[in-house]
Amino acid sequence: MVQMCRMAGTLLLTTWLCSCGSGLAKLVLQPDNDLTRFRAGPIDTPWTQPKVLSFSFSAEDVEIVALKVPAGTSGAPPSDLATPGTPGAQSSTLDFFYHFQFEKEFIGATLTAWCRKHWYLSYVIAFVYLLLLSAGTDWMKDKEAFNLKGPLAMWNLFLAVFSFCGMVRTVPHLMALLSEHGFMYTVCRAATISYGNGPAGLWVCLFIFSKYVELIDTWFLVVRKRNVGFLHWYHHCTVLLYCWHAYVWEMPTGIYFVAMNYSVHAIMYLYYFLAAVMKRPPKWALLVTIMQLVQMAIGITVTVIHIATMMNRTVPNCDGYLPNLAAALCMYASYFMLFAQFLLLRYCIQKRHKPANKLQ
Repeated sequence: MVQMCRMAGTLLLTTWLCSCGSGLAKLVLQPDNDLTRFRAGPIDTPWTQPKVLSFSFSAEDVEIVALKVPAGTSGAPPSDLATPGTPGAQSSTLDFFYHFQFEKEFIGATLTAWCRKHWYLSYVIAFVYLLLLSAGTDWMKDKEAFNLKGPLAMWNLFLAVFSFCGMVRTVPHLMALLSEHGFMYTVCRAATISYGNGPAGLWVCLFIFSKYVELIDTWFLVVRKRNVGFLHWYHHCTVLLYCWHAYVWEMPTGIYFVAMNYSVHAIMYLYYFLAAVMKRPPKWALLVTIMQLVQMAIGITVTVIHIATMMNRTVPNCDGYLPNLAAALCMYASYFMLFAQFLLLRYCIQKRHKPANKLQ
């Protein structure tokens, strides 16, 4: 029965983004990074002039990230759509954060194009992941659990430090965007313009690829003969699928997902590290679950606003892709219900004091 459920889950997850996938064929055919594919009309949104957000560009780099205007539209892009790094741009509000040169020079267009070309990769990995999960669980049935306390502690510490570094790079960038350009800028301006380059762009890219690496979490559970619940593998698969698809479509609101997830994971993996090295796990497991619920609630809110903005055209030519947003809304809503169920069962009904099962 368990294997049948997992196989059913495999099929469901393979087709989970089928509505989004209908647009991937057209997307793959795009040889460049022309953001006009998001638009139904001229670029006429009155955004304020972007400021330098902790990175700089050379003249050649600017050509990569600049918006292209369709022929026959109402004129060239207004000055308020100037590319970050152009003459007259104001100094960064993030100068007090030290950034390495390789971070400043990062241009996301190349990796975005690579991910666009290999859009199927996340589907293949998710499918193989579920097959290996089923096979690994069966293989461990007649074997003793491995004692991996040391490696597990180091693994969780690595992910905690990695997530903290990502949080330091993405959260201030999001705050700067909100402060300097307003909320609707973060909702409607594609990643290439708002957060796809420089330190924030690099750590967003690392975030996308880290979802493959985090699948190792499940391996630790399997070889230690711990229960791998539905929430665990469902979360890993859907996040992997959605993040890859959102990165390909350069979704504007992706910066919210990345910044929040980095922040929650920094705390969560620190908790798991301390639980692995201490005789008694910390007493703030409930805090981690509450943070996850808050993350999902904010994600639902931002996604609903983005969908409403695009459907009602309250912001002309708002960037985004509605099938991706629909998938995001379903994903966030399902996470919220599953984490709420976990919280109620563990802290309100069962009232146990055992270490929390790994959720992500």
